[in-house]
Amino acid sequence: MCGIAGFIGQGNREILEKMTETLRHRGPDDVGFFVGDNVFLGHRRLSIIDLEGGHQPIYNEDQSIVVVFNGEVYNFLELRKFLAEKNHEFSTKTDTEVLVHLYEEKGEEFLRDLNGMFALALYDQKKQKLILARDRLGKKPLYWGKFGQTLIFASELKAILAHPLVKRQINFQALAKYLIMEYVPTPLSIFENIYKLEGGHYIVADNQLKLEIKKYWQLSFKERKISSEEELLTELDHRLEESVRLRLIADVPLGVFLSGGIDSSALVYYAQKILGKPVKTFSIGFTDPTFDESRYARLAANFLGSFHQEKILEAKDLLELVPQIANFLDEPLGDASIVPVYLLSQFTREQVTVALG
Repeated sequence: MCGIAGFIGQGNREILEKMTETLRHRGPDDVGFFVGDNVFLGHRRLSIIDLEGGHQPIYNEDQSIVVVFNGEVYNFLELRKFLAEKNHEFSTKTDTEVLVHLYEEKGEEFLRDLNGMFALALYDQKKQKLILARDRLGKKPLYWGKFGQTLIFASELKAILAHPLVKRQINFQALAKYLIMEYVPTPLSIFENIYKLEGGHYIVADNQLKLEIKKYWQLSFKERKISSEEELLTELDHRLEESVRLRLIADVPLGVFLSGGIDSSALVYYAQKILGKPVKTFSIGFTDPTFDESRYARLAANFLGSFHQEKILEAKDLLELVPQIANFLDEPLGDASIVPVYLLSQFTREQVTVALG
């Protein structure tokens, strides 16, 4: 997990650094900045691929295109091979670098080729054009807002609020929707004039802050010929295995969250099949037997033969975390499972950097 922040318009490097610092928890390993003509990009990095060479921002060969990126491009090796054949020169081994070269090759259409989860800000200095984009299903967060003649964006609300042009005003339409749905739906945020970019969309902005929101992908519901059950199971097996394989590319230790249910158990099965060895699995349980399901995780781990580790918690462990988690979320969320998931992540991070879930 990394964090990005920035703006076009009014401000300075000091403001950019303040915004980016609010995202330190997302990227504790490194920090980087780009400052151009009224364009400011910041990045906090959690190192996953190319630990030494993946410092951001990342540029193309003549440094006319610059990007800050949060996420992972799963098909970057395939894209890198394609771009190398087109005579693009790479200076790192990170997945982020394919973005600037793919943009050189295909312009705004480059987003259609990306298989991954991401939020990015790419600036074309020659065309004086900024692109803000979010992955197809919106797995990675990206907030934005226009304040006068300044466009501000970030991975989290707190970074946007760190810009002095932004006022903290509650969006009562968003609040009403939260009270009905128990979350604030996209494209709204809990604050006035700050929005979530929808999944499968991107924003194009020039230095005069002419904005255009475009869609580059949508889920297809075209009818398909129904195959036999055996053929459907074979295809499902292939797609699950390929999905897990793509997500196992990392230069850091990784593991799997294991609850004992069908979904997480299947992930462990495929990960071990692909890697050819047991993987580390993690789960949490509770002293209160009413809420404890750790026995199912142990059963699955024993059956699959994973290196399983668990942590048993008490109710007070969850209550003590509520203020801290509220600070991470930035806006209301009625899903109480966020608390044990945070504790599970905290426990898992003691041994691995990446966990599949």
